[in-house]
Amino acid sequence: MSFPGQELMASATAYVERVLSDLGLARVQLGPSMVLSILLAPGALIYLGRRGMSQTSRRPPIVSHWIPWVGSALEVQKDPDSVYRRARQELGPVFGVRLFGSTLYHVADTDLITAIYKQPQMFSANPMQATFLHIVFGMSMEACKQPNAVSELIESMHRHLSPTRFEPLLSSFIAHSQAQISSLPLQMPVSLHTIVTQPMRNVDCAMLFGSNFLDKCYNQAGKTAFSKFDESVPLLAINFPAYLMRDTIAARTTLIDGICTYLEEGVPEDASELLKEAVQIAHSLGWSIRDQATYGLSMMWPLLANAPIVAYWLLAFHLFRTGGLSPLYREVHSVLSTGRDLAELVRDSSAMPYLDACINETIRLATDSYSVRWVPEGDAEAKIGEYVFKPGDQVVCNLRGVNMDELVYAHPESFEPERFLGGGKDKVRGRFIPFGGGFSVCSGRHLATTQIKAYMVTLLSEFEVELENGQAIPGFSPGGRGFGGIRPVGDVRVRLERRKPPVMQSDLVDSPVEEKSLGTSQFL
Repeated sequence: MSFPGQELMASATAYVERVLSDLGLARVQLGPSMVLSILLAPGALIYLGRRGMSQTSRRPPIVSHWIPWVGSALEVQKDPDSVYRRARQELGPVFGVRLFGSTLYHVADTDLITAIYKQPQMFSANPMQATFLHIVFGMSMEACKQPNAVSELIESMHRHLSPTRFEPLLSSFIAHSQAQISSLPLQMPVSLHTIVTQPMRNVDCAMLFGSNFLDKCYNQAGKTAFSKFDESVPLLAINFPAYLMRDTIAARTTLIDGICTYLEEGVPEDASELLKEAVQIAHSLGWSIRDQATYGLSMMWPLLANAPIVAYWLLAFHLFRTGGLSPLYREVHSVLSTGRDLAELVRDSSAMPYLDACINETIRLATDSYSVRWVPEGDAEAKIGEYVFKPGDQVVCNLRGVNMDELVYAHPESFEPERFLGGGKDKVRGRFIPFGGGFSVCSGRHLATTQIKAYMVTLLSEFEVELENGQAIPGFSPGGRGFGGIRPVGDVRVRLERRKPPVMQSDLVDSPVEEKSLGTSQFL
C-alpha cells in the first residue's frame, strides 16, 4: 500500500543518494526522514536568512542555490573556478557560499584581505587551529582544548621552519632527493607523477620521520590511504557528516595506526629535530600515543599535499611550452657550473631568477588556498569595507580569487613566468599573495620553495626530460580546493635519459666545452 507522495519521496531519496555519489562519498541508504531533514529542514532557516538579508545591504550576499542543505556544493564540485569567478563578477568581492549546511564568506580582493590580516582580534584563527586538528586529523577534544597545548606545538614548528633554522631539514631533503632521483625508473615512457610527485612525497616523509618510515608506514598501503584521505580533507574541514565519510575516516585511521606503531617503537635517530621536539612537547603534555600520531599526520599532510604538486605543475607547464624545458636547463647548467653547494644555492634568492619566477607563477596558477578566519563569539561585529560579519561567521580569504585577477594578470589562465621577471615584478608587487598573511602566514613557505628548487636542480642535472608526443596538458581537478596545490586530472608521459655531469667553471679555463645540441632541452 502506498501513501500520498511516496513516488516523490522515492525520487527525492534517489536524487540525494546520486548527489552524494557524485561528490565521491560512500553510498549510504537514506530513509525518508533523513531525506526530509536534508532537503526541507534547512529551508525555513534559509528563507528567514534571505528575508533578513533583504533588510540590510551590509551583510555579504549569498550565491544563489536550490537545495537547502547541499547549497552550492554540486556546482563547486564540478567547476569551482567558474562558480567563484561568476560570484565575484555578479556579487562583488565579498560573497557567501553555502556548502552542506555551512556558510563560508569568501573575500576575493587584495586590499580587503590585507585589512582582515591587520585585524587579528576581530578575525581570529586561533579557534580554527584546534578545531581543524580535531575534525580533519582526528585529535581528541581533550588534547585540543588543553590550555596552550596547540599553541606551544605550533610555536615549536614555526621555530624549526624559520629561514634561520630550517637548514637541517633542507640538507636532509637534498640527501634523500638525490637517492630517490638516482633510482628513478628508465623504462619508456614514465609518468610525471612517477618522477616528481611520488618521489618528492617519499623524500618529505623520510625528511620528517626518518628513512625507515617509508617501509613501515608510507608503504603502498600507506600511500593508498593517504591519497584517499587527501582527496577528502576539504569535506572533513567543513565537518561533513561522519556516516558519509566512512572510507575517508578508515583511510585516516590506517595512517594514524601506522604512525602510532612508528612512535611506539621509538623515534629513530635520523628523524627531524622538528618531529623530535614535537614528540617531547606532547609527552610533557601527557598526550596519548594516538594524539601524538594525529599531530604527526597534521605535520605530514601539508608537506605531501603542496610542494610536490607545485613541482609537478612547474614541469608540466614547461613541457607544453614552445622550447620545453630549455630555459630551466640553461639556468641549472649556469648555476651548477659555479660549483656552489646546492643547499647554499637554493637559499640564494638571486641565484636562479627564472626558476624563482616559475615557482611564483606556478603557485599563482595551480594552487587554491584558503586563509580562514573566525569572528569571535560576543556582541561585537566585524567589518571590512562596507561588509559586516557577525560573531561566529567563518571568513575565507580566497587567495586564488586575487591571484587570478585579470586586472592584475593579463590572461590569468596562461602560464607566463615573465610576469615575475624584470619590470613585470613591479606590476604584481603587493598584489600577489602566495602564502596568506598576518599571524597565520604559511610557516613552511621558505622550506617549500627551497625544496622545489633543490628537487628541480637535482632532477634536471641528472636527467634529460622530454615530452612524449600526442598529449594534452592535464586539467585542474575540481576537488580538494582551498588547501594548496590543485591536483591534476590525468598525467603526462615523458622520456628520461641520464645526463653527463655538468662541467665546472674551473675546468673551462683549459678545457673549452664543445657545444652539443641536446634538442629542446639543451644546456648551451
